[in-house]
Amino acid sequence: MTDEANLIRLLAEAQRTGARTIDATTLGDLDRAAAYRIQSGVRAELGESIGTLKTAVQPNAVVAAPIFDSRVARMPGARLPAKAVIGLEVEVGLVLAHDIPSGPEVDERQVAAAVDHYFTGIEVISTRFVDRDAASASAGLADYMSAFGYVIGGRRARGADIDGATVTLEFAGKQIYSAPAKHGFGTVLASLVAYAREQDPELQLKSGTIVTTGSLCGLVKCSGPGHIVARLDSDVVEADLI
Repeated sequence: MTDEANLIRLLAEAQRTGARTIDATTLGDLDRAAAYRIQSGVRAELGESIGTLKTAVQPNAVVAAPIFDSRVARMPGARLPAKAVIGLEVEVGLVLAHDIPSGPEVDERQVAAAVDHYFTGIEVISTRFVDRDAASASAGLADYMSAFGYVIGGRRARGADIDGATVTLEFAGKQIYSAPAKHGFGTVLASLVAYAREQDPELQLKSGTIVTTGSLCGLVKCSGPGHIVARLDSDVVEADLI
């Protein structure tokens, strides 16, 4: 049986140092409730608050994980540490104007009506596992679904519409990705609508919550320091990993 207190300690230390030393296969017996408890414990251990929520649809669950407020950067002058980064994801995020109550009756119309505005953003990805691909869904959830940081760009005029859009990514002066935008969960709002129906009590969708709902380009691998330029349509988001 997994020792949750010890795992919280190990994950918190790895968050502090950027180490990738935890064997994901030792977390195989975690369930979703335990993963959320570990998330909460790590956050408390580090003295961090929630800056952004990321929502996701897993094979047998709909889940969310926070991105720490200390690692949410905004343009202009967005900067994040480079030492733990393994890749980037271009995403469309949003800010809620109203609470979304949890319940099975929540639909896309209700969620869309609760949105104040959309923005284009960059999720900065890391992991505390030696091999993140070996992690079960709940183990990955305990590790914040590989979240490290987030860069919030300007407001997106097209909102949740990504039809016909192209994603490009440049890192350290080189183009590392260019392809049509394709949302990993189908649409920008899909994972948020699904999560709204079964929210975790500590990660509720309240007015002012910033949410990012999944990648438009998968994980684009990169590492080390460098300047990031992400484009979606005419939206441009820039940041420095230092």
